[in-house]
Amino acid sequence: MTSTPNQVVAIEYHDDKVFLRLADGREIGNPLNWHPWLEKATQVQRNNVELYELSVYWPDLDDGLDVEEMMKGMPPRVASQHMNIVG
Repeated sequence: MTSTPNQVVAIEYHDDKVFLRLADGREIGNPLNWHPWLEKATQVQRNNVELYELSVYWPDLDDGLDVEEMMKGMPPRVASQHMNIVG
């Protein structure tokens, strides 16, 4: 299987942040407190993750992160409100 540049290949947690590593070498990260459902998750829940192109999904938490949304550099609620105002 050939990966595309936006394929998530790894996820890491450092200093209260979550980082996604993409196939082209880019790393994007956000503070965990922007994603309280992930911040409060157990290590077992965090370790059960599915990596996709443009997203990651935690089945035990029934939630995920979107690469394009993370690249905006805004908390998810702020980003969606911004899109509603602009769009």
